Amino acid sequence: MLNCRACLWRCIQALDAPTANAHRLRRDVNPIFLPSQQRLLSTTRDVVRKIEARPANLAEVERLQRRGEEPWQRSAVAANQKKQERAALRAPPYSQAVHETPNLENLGRRDPTISERDWQNRKRELRHLQDPLELATFVKKELGKDRATEMLQLVRMASHSMECIVSWNHIIDHYLANERVNDALKVYNEMKKRAQFPDSYTYTILLRGLSINAHHSGVLSKALSVYHSLSAPNSRVEASIIHTNATLKVCARAQDMDALWGVAGKIPENGPQAANMITYITIINAIRQNLLLARPKGETEDEAAARIERGIMVGRQMWEDIVARWRSADLVIDEELVCAMGRLLLIGSRPRDWDDVLSLVEQTMDIPRLVPRLGTAARKEAGSPRVRATNTPPQYRSDDDHLTPDQAAMRGDEFLALTPHGVGRAVSNPLAYARPGNNTLSVVQEACQKIVANKAAREYWELLTDPTTYNIAPDVNNLHMRLRNLRLDRASGAAVTLLQDDMLAKGIVPKPGTFRIAMSTCVRDKNNHNSLRNASQILQVMLKTLEDADAKVVGMFAELAMTFPLARGTDLVDALTVLTPIVRSIRLQLGVGGERNFKYEVGATYLRGDERQDAIGALRKVYSVYDRLLFSNMLPEEQKPPFQAERARLSAFIQRVVFKDQGRRYRDHQDRVKAQARGEEETNDDVDLHSYLKDGGGDEGMVDGRHEGVRQGERRDRRASWTVHRTKPGGKKNWGQNLDARGLA
Repeated sequence: MLNCRACLWRCIQALDAPTANAHRLRRDVNPIFLPSQQRLLSTTRDVVRKIEARPANLAEVERLQRRGEEPWQRSAVAANQKKQERAALRAPPYSQAVHETPNLENLGRRDPTISERDWQNRKRELRHLQDPLELATFVKKELGKDRATEMLQLVRMASHSMECIVSWNHIIDHYLANERVNDALKVYNEMKKRAQFPDSYTYTILLRGLSINAHHSGVLSKALSVYHSLSAPNSRVEASIIHTNATLKVCARAQDMDALWGVAGKIPENGPQAANMITYITIINAIRQNLLLARPKGETEDEAAARIERGIMVGRQMWEDIVARWRSADLVIDEELVCAMGRLLLIGSRPRDWDDVLSLVEQTMDIPRLVPRLGTAARKEAGSPRVRATNTPPQYRSDDDHLTPDQAAMRGDEFLALTPHGVGRAVSNPLAYARPGNNTLSVVQEACQKIVANKAAREYWELLTDPTTYNIAPDVNNLHMRLRNLRLDRASGAAVTLLQDDMLAKGIVPKPGTFRIAMSTCVRDKNNHNSLRNASQILQVMLKTLEDADAKVVGMFAELAMTFPLARGTDLVDALTVLTPIVRSIRLQLGVGGERNFKYEVGATYLRGDERQDAIGALRKVYSVYDRLLFSNMLPEEQKPPFQAERARLSAFIQRVVFKDQGRRYRDHQDRVKAQARGEEETNDDVDLHSYLKDGGGDEGMVDGRHEGVRQGERRDRRASWTVHRTKPGGKKNWGQNLDARGLA
C-alpha cells in the first residue's frame, strides 16, 4: 500500500487535519505507522501529559540545551569536530580531493636525486600546467632566467603524463647556446629513455647547436653520430636538407673535408632532400677556407698553386650544376651564393679566375661587364693595362688552351651570360636574377684591383651606388676597398674627397685602418706635388675623429715628409707644425698615459706591446724630418734654433723611453732568472748586464744608455736641490721652472 510515494504523501497529509480517528489508528492491531513514526502525532494530549510528567532533572538538561550551555559544546572534542567540519567545507569535492590533476596521477614516487622541497615546488607548478603548450611556454620563459636545473626537473615529472617534446627541445637549445654540449647530449638521450621521442625540430636544434660549438673537441664525431642515426632503419625521423646543412657546417668549421664530402655525397639530386642554396654556400666557403688554412708543412709555391688550382676547378664544376638547376627553376640564387663563388675565384692562381668574377656578376645579377674579358681582342683594343701577377707562377699567368688544334673551350665559359629559353617575349623560364648589395660591391672592387682595372672600378662604383640604379649605401668595408683601388691608382686627392664626402658627411665613423689606407695612398703618390698637402688633410681629419692619434699613420706621414722629392723648406715646416701636437699626444701615451677611467673620459691611453714600438718608431721618423730640415739649405740659419731645440727635446725623450723599456725588459729577465734559480741553495741574484745583452736580451747600446740614464738622474737631482735653494720668497716662480720654460734644462 505504501510502496508508492504518492500514497505515502496522501497519508502524511491526512495527519495534518484534526481527526477523531487518530486515537483509533494508534491502537489498531495492524497500525499504519511504525513505533518510530508515531512521534509525528506527539501533539496529542497523551504526549503532552507524558512530557509534563517528566522528572525534574530531564527538564534541567533540556533547559541547558536550549540555552546552549551544555558541557559538550565546551569540550575539546566538540571544538576538534568543529575544526574538522570547517576544513571539510573548505576542501574540494570528494572526487577532486581523492584524485590529483590528470598530469599528476601517474607521477609516482619522488626521484631520490630531487629534494623534497624541490619535488613539492615542481608539483605545485605542474598542477597549473595541464597543456603541453603551456608547459613549453613556461619552460622557455624560465630558461631565460637561467633556471635550467629546475625546468629539467619539471619536464622530467611532466613526461609521466604528457608528451612534452617541445619543452625538451627548449632545454637542449638552452644548453647548446651556453656551450654545454655534453649536458645537451645527455638531455637528448634522456628524453628518448623517457619515451619522449625526438622530432625533426629536435635534430635541427641539436645539429645547429653543435655547429656553433664546433670549436670544442669531439663535436664533429658527435654531430656525425646524430646525423647518421637519422638514416637508421628504426629512425622515426627522416633526414632533411636542413639537417644536412647543419652537419655540413660542423664539418666545415672543423676543417674536415673528408667528412664534408662524405655527407655531401649522400645528398640526392632531386626531391625535397636535394641541395639548396645554403648547401652550396656552405660547401664553397669550406673549399675556400681549406685552401687558405690547410696548407701542408714545407709546401712550395708551385705546389700551393697546384693545390689551389684543383680547389678552383672543383668550385667551377659545382657552379655548372648550380647554373643548370637555376635555369630549370629548381634553385634560387641570391647575393650570398654569388659572392661566395666570387671570393673563391679571387684566391685563385690565375688572372683568369679574378677576371671571371665580373662575368659571374654579369651572369647572375644582369650587371654588364665594364671591362672586356682577358684574352680577347676587345681587351687589347680597350687599352687596358696588362696584368702582371707577380705572385703567380709563370705557367698560370696566361690561358692559351682554347688556341689548341682541338679548339677546347675557353676557361671561364661556365660564367658566360645566359639567354632565357624562348623567342622574343615568349620566355618559358625567365631567370630570377640576384640583387646586388654591399657584399657584391666589395667583391667587384677587389676583382678590379687584382686585374688592374682602375677605370672599371670607378665605373662599377658609380653604377652600384647611383640612387637611380641599385642605390647601394657603401659601408666601411666598401669604402676600404675603394681606397685600396685609389691607392693602386695613386689618387691621393680622390682619397681625401672620399674620406670627407662619403664617410664624414654621411655619418660613417672612420677606423684607424681607414686612415692607414688613405695615408698609404699619399705615400704611393709622393711624386704628386699635392700629396703632402693631402696627407696633412688626412692627418687633420684623424685628429678630429679619433681620440688618440694612430702611430702608424703618423709614421707614414713623417716618412712621406722625409722622402718627398718636391719638398721645400716651407713644406717641411708646415708638416712639423702639424706634427707638433701629435708628438705631444704620443709622448703622453708613452710616458704618463693611463686608462680612460676619468670622469669626463679625458686622458691618453698608455701604450704597450706592438703599439708602443710603433709609437717610438713614429717619433724616430719625426726626428728624421727635423734632420732633413736642419741639415739642408731649405731653411735660413737664423730660423733653425727653435727647430734645433725641439729636435733636442725629442731626442732626449726617445732615449729616455728606450732606456726605460730596456731596463724594464732587463728587470723582467732578471726576475725570470731568479724564479728559475729559486729553490736552489746558491742563487746568483745579480745578473750581469753584459751577459744579458750577449744572450740576446737587449741592445748593445743599452750599456751606454744605462750610464746615460744614470747621468740624467744625477742632473735631475742636482737641479731639484738647486731649485729648492733658489726659490724666491713671496710665492714667485723659482729659477728652475724658468730654465724648464726656456728649454735649457
